[in-house]
Amino acid sequence: MKLKIVKDELQNVLNHAINFTSTKNINSILQNILLEAEGDKLTIKASNIHTAYTAEIDAVIENTGITTVPCKKLLDIVKELPNSAVIDISFDGHKLKIKSGKSSFNLSTLNPELFPTIGEIVPEYFIEIPSEKLQAILKKVYFCISNDTSKIEYSGCHFKAYGNKLEAAAADYQRIAIAHTEFEEEFSDEFLINIPKRTIIEVIKIIDGNETVTIETDKKQIVFKIGKTQIYSKLIEKYIKSIASLFNAEYPTTAKLPKNEFIDVLKRVSSITSEITHGVVLSFSNGKLSVYSLETEYGLGHDFIENLEFSGEDLDIIFNSKQLIEILSAVDTDFVELKMNGRKSPALIVPQDNWYKYLVVPLTIEQF
Repeated sequence: MKLKIVKDELQNVLNHAINFTSTKNINSILQNILLEAEGDKLTIKASNIHTAYTAEIDAVIENTGITTVPCKKLLDIVKELPNSAVIDISFDGHKLKIKSGKSSFNLSTLNPELFPTIGEIVPEYFIEIPSEKLQAILKKVYFCISNDTSKIEYSGCHFKAYGNKLEAAAADYQRIAIAHTEFEEEFSDEFLINIPKRTIIEVIKIIDGNETVTIETDKKQIVFKIGKTQIYSKLIEKYIKSIASLFNAEYPTTAKLPKNEFIDVLKRVSSITSEITHGVVLSFSNGKLSVYSLETEYGLGHDFIENLEFSGEDLDIIFNSKQLIEILSAVDTDFVELKMNGRKSPALIVPQDNWYKYLVVPLTIEQF
């Protein structure tokens, strides 16, 4: 193997590839990436068994070849080279040699036959979607995916295709997020899959520009094809049924809130809340919202918003302020509607553009 490649392009791919390696695994091959030089491309692959990454980079290939090297060490070297530097890479059968300017390095390699194969997908379902549409729905829901893997079905993003819609949904016990995008034509088959959180985060990072993303799945695995990059992932085989139906309650009390002012008030009051519950009381009365912290050893905080559009009976309800702020920060519109059905029932947050929404479970006094 012998080739020349530009530093910036190589570093960009390595920055993504390292997230698909397994640095804690005792199997050192999972800390390595596979490099394959052929034609006019350098193909880079990374895998941790559950997820995998493949990308192609334009390169001047003098001799073809294949090997694997530690991703972190290669990335550390490339980062320190000057921007736009040309890197000479060669493999002599034992060491990978890296040269640029006055700098030279030798990296240990492992036999590429040890590198894990990426599972072949015979797609049962196929979607082509503009990258900006996919990124938009993922960004609205991914932060609500649970980090608790004890209930595996909550640790992923649910994709549901039906009619002419692709719906993304996530839940973490205290809140549920749902967003959808529409297509001109209807899907021939409906399906529901559950994609691990780590995969979703990497897809969001890699999507860039106005390209088309191809999604293929056999309901056990999924692959996202984004330009010259592919992300492969095993799927979570358990899922939450009928997430959308959880939004179908009656909400007799509604407040229209200015999003940015609401965030500012919550941030100010939450500065003195409990670091465990982050609890704040929203008190709606006479077209005014008063926001109180629950009294702690630190003291008490209060702020308010006046002249609200409000309908229904006056109400006091307690929420985790940190969760509310995170939801509101994902909202693009100037106003949101907070729809409520008593102080103990889940409340609905609906932005003005209405293609995404959130369900939030209030805290109860018995928790304190």
